[in-house]
Amino acid sequence: MERTERSRLGLLAVGFGLFLCAWAAAQQSDSTPVFRSSSRLVVLDVVVTDAHDRPVHGLSGRDFKILEDGVEQKLASFEAPPSPSAQARLERGNSVTGEVPSGTSIPARNILVLDELNTEVLDTAYGRQSIEKFLRKHGPVLSQPTSLIVVGQDKIEFAHDYTRDAEALRLALKRHHAELPFAKMTSGLERSLERLAKTLWVLDQIASANLHYAGRKNVIWIGAGFPELTLETIAYRDRERFQAAIREMGGILFDARVAVYTIDPQGLQVTPALYEDTFGDMTESQLLFESLAPQTGGKILRLQNQLDEVIAESLEDGASYYTLTYYPSNHNWNSKFRNLKVVVNGRELKIRARKGYYALDDSPLTGAEADSAISDALLSPIPFRALGLNAAVAAAEAGSGKYVLRVDSEGLSWQTLPSGKHRCQVTAVTATTASGTQFSSHKIRELEAILDEREFLKLSGKPIVFNFVAELPKDTHFVKVVVRDPANGHIGSAEIHDDEIKRR
Repeated sequence: MERTERSRLGLLAVGFGLFLCAWAAAQQSDSTPVFRSSSRLVVLDVVVTDAHDRPVHGLSGRDFKILEDGVEQKLASFEAPPSPSAQARLERGNSVTGEVPSGTSIPARNILVLDELNTEVLDTAYGRQSIEKFLRKHGPVLSQPTSLIVVGQDKIEFAHDYTRDAEALRLALKRHHAELPFAKMTSGLERSLERLAKTLWVLDQIASANLHYAGRKNVIWIGAGFPELTLETIAYRDRERFQAAIREMGGILFDARVAVYTIDPQGLQVTPALYEDTFGDMTESQLLFESLAPQTGGKILRLQNQLDEVIAESLEDGASYYTLTYYPSNHNWNSKFRNLKVVVNGRELKIRARKGYYALDDSPLTGAEADSAISDALLSPIPFRALGLNAAVAAAEAGSGKYVLRVDSEGLSWQTLPSGKHRCQVTAVTATTASGTQFSSHKIRELEAILDEREFLKLSGKPIVFNFVAELPKDTHFVKVVVRDPANGHIGSAEIHDDEIKRR
């Protein structure tokens, strides 16, 4: 059910003249990774609400039925959202790092995206003010971990990582200098198509960085999303490719368990999720962007005055979800689209979940594809999270450094050797920057750990530590570290800044 390298390359090619490649190069990201799961487990995050759009709690796995192309599937696992009382305890908690009280499920993670690329300057200012108002009103401790991304004219700014500290997010937004939308102010079909491709690339980066990261991720996209285009202005051949790219992007986001909530800060209307996997007679590009919401199990929220409350509504909606998994009974992986439907037995409720997926054949990554996956994580402005990673330089002298990597052992694939010992292996890449944003050097290492049974049992819940020496030029002010498990494809990335490097 993961995307293939070929399908993602096809998506990126929709950049109409490869505008996307030029912008990605400015972001230091010109590679296209692929991730594949080791099993054919389908994961569905399902939001259930009543007639008044209030979350429905207390359902069990027996209440749900999953239909794939009309055939009922056997439920493999079931997870329920926290009860209202547990959620209240979470909201009263003092932690800002994402820990939750015992007995509750992992909360959803939220990604606030401020779109300065495609949005009118006054609307962007209103969106920015609304984010600040939301953070002040719902702080100081948010109920779910939330991060902040700003999509600018030339780059993605990862303003703040996941946190429940509302003030930290507010200060991060304050530090961002607003930009005039020069690209939007420049007329012409070519410029508009370039911005369209940039937006697709941003969504792809968000999905790639959050792939294999546990739980549902809600992207709250505040802004226009796509430039002002109609399908009639696009050549017929590119029009079909564009429509296919939107559907493909929906699948990529689904693989990463990312639901999109689109918020347009212009007016006063809520548009129902009436767009399926077809575009019909829609002509405005914004409607095409909004179609990603129902594709991914999110929601379209348009034109409301109290935008801070709309943001809160999106986060609340995405926080209360059931997770259903199953192994498809149809084992014919023919790359065709399979329709999904989730129903609750005997009750009239509103159910939002992914509409389907492409039955892609999983095959092992080639060496070039694995290199591409690592390169994308290395160059992406957004941290990759499938492997929890903490990196440090314990000592630096004479052009080299002693690196210490702490990797989440639970995200690694462990092999039991004939001797009874346990082994894991990772590929680690360190890249250094002396000035500007370009990497000046890099080093690739294959690392392994072999533990006896006692050491392995003691490791439970703790990181595995790797130490090695690699190049570290004296003028280095920034290091990016990427670790990949070749067995399961999980990737983690971390940054080391100059003030964190211990020099002798």
